[in-house]
Amino acid sequence: MVSKKQSLSNNALIGQVFTPKFIAEFMVDNCIKFIEEGSAKKNKKISVLEPSVGEGIFLKFLLKKGFENITAYEMDINLKENLLKNYRDVNFKFKNFLGSNLNEKFNLIIGNPPYLGQNYNAELFQDYVKNYPICKKYFVGNMDLFYYFIHLGIEKLAPGGILSFITTNYWITKSKKTGIKLLKPHVLNECFLLQYIDLSNLKLFNDAKGQHNCIFVLKKKKEEEKTQKVNNTIEIIQIGKKSPHFSDNVFNRAIFKNLINGKESRYIYKYKSAITNNDLDRQGSWNLIYPKEVKKVVEKIEKKCLSNHKNSLLKDYFIIRNGLIFIKDDIFILNNKNNNKNLKIKNNDFFVKINNEFVKLSEKEKERLKKIYKSKSLRPYGHDRKNNIGYAIYFNKNEFVSKPLDKRNSAYELNYPVLTTYLKQFENKLREILINAKENPDDLYFPRRGAFIRRLEKNNEEIIIDLESLYENDKKIFLKYISNENIFGYSDSSYFATSDTYFLWPKNSEIEIELDYTFLLAYLNSKLVYFLFKAKSISIKRSKTTLEYGLPVPNINNFISKKELSIISLIKFLTCYLIEINTSNDLTRLKTLKLNIKNFKKPPYWNQDKLLQDILYALEKNDNTTIQTTIQKTIDKLFFQIFDLREKEKEIDSLIKKYYFF
Repeated sequence: MVSKKQSLSNNALIGQVFTPKFIAEFMVDNCIKFIEEGSAKKNKKISVLEPSVGEGIFLKFLLKKGFENITAYEMDINLKENLLKNYRDVNFKFKNFLGSNLNEKFNLIIGNPPYLGQNYNAELFQDYVKNYPICKKYFVGNMDLFYYFIHLGIEKLAPGGILSFITTNYWITKSKKTGIKLLKPHVLNECFLLQYIDLSNLKLFNDAKGQHNCIFVLKKKKEEEKTQKVNNTIEIIQIGKKSPHFSDNVFNRAIFKNLINGKESRYIYKYKSAITNNDLDRQGSWNLIYPKEVKKVVEKIEKKCLSNHKNSLLKDYFIIRNGLIFIKDDIFILNNKNNNKNLKIKNNDFFVKINNEFVKLSEKEKERLKKIYKSKSLRPYGHDRKNNIGYAIYFNKNEFVSKPLDKRNSAYELNYPVLTTYLKQFENKLREILINAKENPDDLYFPRRGAFIRRLEKNNEEIIIDLESLYENDKKIFLKYISNENIFGYSDSSYFATSDTYFLWPKNSEIEIELDYTFLLAYLNSKLVYFLFKAKSISIKRSKTTLEYGLPVPNINNFISKKELSIISLIKFLTCYLIEINTSNDLTRLKTLKLNIKNFKKPPYWNQDKLLQDILYALEKNDNTTIQTTIQKTIDKLFFQIFDLREKEKEIDSLIKKYYFF
């Protein structure tokens, strides 16, 4: 179904992405290493399947290595003539591999399956579900076509057989809320993952979208291995980033030439993952890039995160939810900053545009306008107050909750005549959006999401929390909805944000009382957490964050010595100033900081004078960036001390560079 050589004939409609020959050559050589001992000399007897043969580049190297019993599928009829001409001894089947006979079994399955997302090809996937039993059995929303090829490949492998595909790595990194719901359990039930080759730093396919590629090798379990729950290690091969003076093609060829010849290179790391097959989560993200030396440091951090002998994670303290999702941002967010402005502010009076005229709001209506931000305003420890995008119309459903639904909108129209008249200009459009989303079309005055959360209290009572007062006044930590770095903002005053911002809301009322926001905020923005982001492959993506399940949170009760408690006091003391600097930009506060540091009461066992002196030197320069950087470095060093990692700081820097930026 997918052709295998880069050319202009790549057919995106059926997921065709042709494989460069140096990749195919390596994959064939690589698979031979994994075929059971002694079998490599009996290639004639090994049954081989290429499920999406394309122009036949894998066939070329399979035949060259002496394999003879080869079956190949291809549905692109335009390739038929050349395939039959060039590979006369191959058993070709010019039809869709997904309809192949499940009773066919193979010792080796190898190839580059098609990439085609279900979200943008829903009709095709529904057609496959109707016509092919394998697709009906394993269909999940938000999946990719190549998932079917893995499923069917596993079904067609003989016990002890090897499967190796090159695919995107998204199925490895995705978790249970995505299309891997059935894929990972199927892999783990039936196979060992023997090898994972991370190609995400390479651009291999010129015409393909997304270049986060990988090669993986699976081995079908034998019945006794299933029964005995045999474990297996996972070999990792990481490929580093190319030097700027290399072209993609030259670099890629050099890398795979070294891989084929087994040569060492400063761009290639080989090691056994600290994660074994039995450690892999059936529904979670697989963090395979996890060397043992990295794991040792992570485990030391996690010792301080234990609560009742269990590792505490962010999910144990917080519910992570997006900010406000309106029916249509352009309508609900008023601004006076662009050519299409629908708001005018004059002498603290607010006017909204109705029928091309600006109409003044009452004082009560002004209270329904909330200054709103996007994630670009976010800073570590705070946010840029001047960087708001306008004012959001925020009607609270609870205001007239006692009224029947058919009277509710009338109450809002009576109490907020100007704002509701403004919104009713767009009534047809708003109702259409709600109907298409299968939501109540009468909810045209309210945010669609982000105004309430459901929270489970300790007594298992589920309550609905109205977030307006929390956005307005409470302590809150927030972060960008797409990020690979640990940048956590904070506010204890009004901060309303759009859906491109995640908020951390306390999981229940008891946790809310216990939370030490100052210490936690410092930890979240620390170098330790930056290391954990890399070590645990934590990524923050819209609706797909792995943050809550991957990030351990320190239990403050694990710090009991006078020295540890004094260090925590200093961390909190410094954090308060970073919050102030990153929220208000008030440099006059720095004078107070300087005075307080000079008068800081030091315990008799204190040994942090050098750190405080560094901050005083920075304060003398009166440069905001230098001051913040110096305070952050001080906080980082303090965290290394209380986590018993003082001697490991340089090693951690080295590990980050070695495995995550090489």
